[in-house]
Amino acid sequence: MAYVTDLGAGQRLWIESRDRLTTFTLLSASAGQQQSQRMSVETGAWAAPPQAFRTAGGVVVQVETENGSRFVQVQGNQMQSLNGVPVLTGAEALPMQETTEDPMPPMEPMKPMEPMKPIEPMKPMEPMKPMPPMNSGQPLQMGEMQMGEMRTGELKMGDMEMRLNPMQMKMGSLEMRMGSAERQSQQRFCTQCGGEVQMGDRFCAQCGHRVGELSHS
Repeated sequence: MAYVTDLGAGQRLWIESRDRLTTFTLLSASAGQQQSQRMSVETGAWAAPPQAFRTAGGVVVQVETENGSRFVQVQGNQMQSLNGVPVLTGAEALPMQETTEDPMPPMEPMKPMEPMKPIEPMKPMEPMKPMPPMNSGQPLQMGEMQMGEMRTGELKMGDMEMRLNPMQMKMGSLEMRMGSAERQSQQRFCTQCGGEVQMGDRFCAQCGHRVGELSHS
């Protein structure tokens, strides 16, 4: 057995008897929002339908039971059970209607989540294609380093050049060669700039530094 009354200002109060308990449910509705509060009081079986009165201190609900009268006060969004008997002289009686409506219908159960689809296996990577054979007629270029054919033994990197047969290295104006012992004994270099000095030279052709004369042996 349940009754409902309109308290105004978007508030409605449900009063329901459940065995020896009386349940009070207060619903407050505003723009786009709805709040609910529920309180249960042990009152015993009802002897008469509940009554609601509007007083200066809020709304007072009177429930007549087999154990006597019980009172509950509703003030704003708060509800509390009263121990004494409130003064209802001059209070406004609010209409009370019997209802079968549930003030707080049960929530719909959540739908089960769909099972996850299995992840497709990754496609195998294609094997790397073999590198084409190097063209022996073209030099190998790596950044600033350039290597000629292996049979000529030439290596260039920036302003440095190197040959393997015969051993020769040149960097800018500095040049160094390594040949036979006879040729090595006849080669001289300037002690100032490192330039090669030819036989019979007294001065370095690169920087003009004086060098000793190299004669034929």
